[in-house]
Amino acid sequence: MAEGEGRTGLIALPVAVLLLALLTVWVVVFSREDGGGQAIDDADDLVAATSTAPSSRPGELAEVWRAPAVAAAIDGVGARATRLWVHEDTVTLVSTAGVTGYGTVDGERLWAAEAPPGAGRPCAAADTINSAGTGAVLWTAGAGEEGCSVLGVLDTATGDLLWSERFGGPVTAEETTVTVGEQTVTVNLDAAGTVGAFHRFAADTGEELPLPAPPEDSAWDCVSGRETVNVHHAGSRIAVLTRCDDAPELSVYHADTGQLEWTHPAADAGFAVTGILAGDPVLLLQDHEVVAYSETGDELWRLPAVELNPRVSAVAGEALVTRYSSTSFTGYGLVGGERLWQAELPENTELYGVDATGEPVLGHSDSGAGLLRLLRLDPATGADTPVGTLPLDPRRAADTRHVAWDANQLYVLAPVERDGTTGLRLRAFER
Repeated sequence: MAEGEGRTGLIALPVAVLLLALLTVWVVVFSREDGGGQAIDDADDLVAATSTAPSSRPGELAEVWRAPAVAAAIDGVGARATRLWVHEDTVTLVSTAGVTGYGTVDGERLWAAEAPPGAGRPCAAADTINSAGTGAVLWTAGAGEEGCSVLGVLDTATGDLLWSERFGGPVTAEETTVTVGEQTVTVNLDAAGTVGAFHRFAADTGEELPLPAPPEDSAWDCVSGRETVNVHHAGSRIAVLTRCDDAPELSVYHADTGQLEWTHPAADAGFAVTGILAGDPVLLLQDHEVVAYSETGDELWRLPAVELNPRVSAVAGEALVTRYSSTSFTGYGLVGGERLWQAELPENTELYGVDATGEPVLGHSDSGAGLLRLLRLDPATGADTPVGTLPLDPRRAADTRHVAWDANQLYVLAPVERDGTTGLRLRAFER
């Protein structure tokens, strides 16, 4: 080989390698900035994005798209901010990294919501949105601050901030409860249901609405006037405890209209409401018991609170489905409170909600296989039906996930890890 040819080869080879590297970086950066659903940012993504070979894993759901991972907190306070909402052609991801909307068809990033003026990062959010796609998020009071005291209400179709409200005083994410109704947004800033921590707003305009007025019934007029003791809310109901001449009264209102649905005096002078498990039907936490009420306010049944986990419970069909122990779920009849069934499931099983069929959707990780196994439970019998499996990052297989769905797809938000850094990745799978 001639001397000139040798020099040309020595120069051409590193140039070609450099050009290939630059092209690879350009593809990654472009796909991230474009917000598309197939951004490749680690070796696992490269295999998943380029392989067309069918999976050999039985029952594995087909992945439709994946969004770029976001650097968001996944544990502790960060988990309080994490939500996944689906409305029409948009799936909204709420995390400590912000609020972003993705197209349900291809995972393309549609919008990134701006925080309310002066606010920091999301710190809590409503579990669900309403039928118009309105969602509610609480942000920290400012950059570097931990107080969870700025409410922002969003249109999830566009990402537009409809209105916001800043609350005073120290507020922690663990204490807050936010619900979005068809007409109102309701917020409790402490778990005790303190009257001053309760706020109710018109969902479209942000106009603050008053606390529902105490009942006025000549059957037990109050000489000294009624005093509101505490307020709790869940779903479409607000439960208010008042005292009439030191005698406790329980009243339940519709959250949207503020209309009184029923009220009655409590027989026990020490009667106290410590929380609300569900609004339809009304299930209240009263000291160490869960008490169910009919539409007219008659007590239906009560159970020791130790028999269920309020944080892992859902009303499905004619049953209250709840975690009973670390390895079992139980269904209780809504009318009589009787135990209908008990299902033994893996210890790390999570409850994701109730689908359009009225069946609870649950899942548990199989760390050995690196899979999330999804299933449905029959609320009447507890019989389980496999839904399918999907792959997990094996390094984060034991972490909590969020699952949402529409008529065609499942949306799974799961922690991922790369080079020791954790974040969240949203993926869509065929149902």
